[in-house]
Amino acid sequence: MKNLFTMAMVLVVAATINMYGQQEGNAAPDFEVNLEGGGTFKLSDQQGKVVFVFLFGNTCPSCKAVGPDVESSIYQKYKNDSSFTAIGLDTWDGSSNETTVSGFRNSTGITFPLAIKAGSVAADYATTYDRLMVIDQDGILVHKGKIVAANDINNAVEAIDLSLTVTGLVTVSGSPQLSVYPNPVADILHINAEGESISGIVLYDVTGKKVFDKLFTGQFEDSGLELSLQHLEQGLYFYTIRTEGTQVTGKLLIQR
Repeated sequence: MKNLFTMAMVLVVAATINMYGQQEGNAAPDFEVNLEGGGTFKLSDQQGKVVFVFLFGNTCPSCKAVGPDVESSIYQKYKNDSSFTAIGLDTWDGSSNETTVSGFRNSTGITFPLAIKAGSVAADYATTYDRLMVIDQDGILVHKGKIVAANDINNAVEAIDLSLTVTGLVTVSGSPQLSVYPNPVADILHINAEGESISGIVLYDVTGKKVFDKLFTGQFEDSGLELSLQHLEQGLYFYTIRTEGTQVTGKLLIQR
C-alpha cells in the first residue's frame, strides 16, 4: 500500500509539472510532425521565426468554423514576413489521416501546413484542440490560448505583433549603447545608457498589457538605473526604453 501511495504521489507531481511547466514565458518543447501531403515540420528548425500554432480536431465543428478566420486574420496578415511561419496540428489522432486532414483544409480554406496525428504535441504542451499558441524567435512560448480559438485570435495577433517588433534576450545595441542585464532576471534589472540619460521605461506582458510605465528626469545618465521587478510574476515581457535621442525595444525574461 505504501509503495502504491508513493507511486501515486510521483504521478501527481509529474502531472503537475507537465500542467504548469509549459506556460507563457517558458521554453517551448521541441516537436516534429508529419504533414498532410508529405514532409515534416520540426519546431527547432524554425529558430529565428515567430511560429503560430493552431491546434484542431479534424471534424471539430468549432475548429472548422474558426478556420477561415485563422487563415484570413493571422496567416494572410503575416505570411509574407520572412520571420513568421504557421503550422496546424490535428490532435484527434484516432481519426487523423490524409483524407480527414485534407477535408479539414478544404472546408476551412487554410493554406498553411497541417500536420497529421499531432496529439502528442498537445499533451507535451498540456493543452487541447481549438486552441492557439505563439512561439517567438528564441523558442519561448509567448502565447498559450486558454479559451476557444474564435475568442483568442486578437490575443494571438498581439503576441505575434510584439514578437515581430523585438528580437533577442541579450544586450541591445543602439545609439546610444544600451545595456540591459541580467537577462533572464530574478528581481533587480540594471539598465545603462552611454552618453545619454534614460527618460522612460515601459514594460508589457505577453498579452500587450502595460505593466510598468515610468518617466525619469535624467539623473541616471552616469550611474545607470536599477529597476525592481519583484512585483511582477515570472514570465516573458517586452520593454521599451526611451532616451533623449532614441527608443529601443527588447524582450525580458523574469525567472525565479
